Amino acid sequence: MDRPLRVTLADVARAAGVSLATVDRVLNGRTPVSDKRSALVYEAARALHYHGVPAMRARLPARRAVVRIGLAMRRRHNPFYVALEAAVRLAAIKCSDADVDLKIAYQTNNSPQEAASLIQQLSETCHAVALMAPDHRAVSDAVVKARDRGVLIFSLLSDFAIDARQAYIGLDNRKAGRTAAWGVTHTARKAGALSIVVGNYSYLAQEMREAGFRGYIREQQPGFDVVDTVASAESEDGVRHAVEQLLEKHPDLVGLYVASGGFEGAIEALRRTDRLGQVALVCNEITPSSREALIENSVGMIIATPVEQLAQLLIKEAVLAVNRDGEELSKPGPLPFELYVSENI
Repeated sequence: MDRPLRVTLADVARAAGVSLATVDRVLNGRTPVSDKRSALVYEAARALHYHGVPAMRARLPARRAVVRIGLAMRRRHNPFYVALEAAVRLAAIKCSDADVDLKIAYQTNNSPQEAASLIQQLSETCHAVALMAPDHRAVSDAVVKARDRGVLIFSLLSDFAIDARQAYIGLDNRKAGRTAAWGVTHTARKAGALSIVVGNYSYLAQEMREAGFRGYIREQQPGFDVVDTVASAESEDGVRHAVEQLLEKHPDLVGLYVASGGFEGAIEALRRTDRLGQVALVCNEITPSSREALIENSVGMIIATPVEQLAQLLIKEAVLAVNRDGEELSKPGPLPFELYVSENI
């Protein structure tokens, strides 16, 4: 009776579609081989009942969990959100605790209905979803439904659905508002009227920054008076129009905090009314235009989000929560914000 032929390395190489040298490297671990090729060799050897399978299995890299994270981004072409998206993509690639499969969607408006719809859509294929959204019943309901399906929701930059979301990833917005008030009062030429421009009151970040701003003035700078808070579309034209109206109503304005996007509109409004340099201006986020405004002294101070840290924390917390099946709510704590003036830019 003929004895069965012994399977050789050449047989394994042929079945895996790789070179004999590659099979030898996988078997003996002499030099690194990509995870994909190692897996091909191992599966071919196992199918052929190659005697060296146990040795190959011992040298295979541990298979990491795949974590699918959905990210809904606002204002797709805004420089800040472009930088944030790039940082999240890089953090996903560098993640050492899982293979992160990142799915990005883009918001077209600030409505809670759109945010709720995106939560639902991304929850169909993702383990975790992160987004900036209004604190609204429609959003909270969508978060609860997602959690019921085992999908974990992270609020990004502005908090919402506090009792149902997994964690908040962002800054302490109340402290940011107080710091903005400190910046305005310490760069204003004299005491007088101050104002705040916000984008949308349904975002807790805006509400908390206004509360912090007003609280600091009330407690620390009674010589200043916070007048109207102006709500405006987060666009250059929207902010310009709002600030022009504000200056017309309050010609004695000495300081302004643009707590939303579109600060360039505030600069244009001040320039058109010959008030540029006379009204102390504080805004958010480092971008090419805000950096230039600092250098030109059109803006006195910028409160900025540490984008890379934010992205890394988001990926870390999402992967950790998914791997633990969301057993308990995460409490990562707020990130420290960065301050920029013309002298440290």
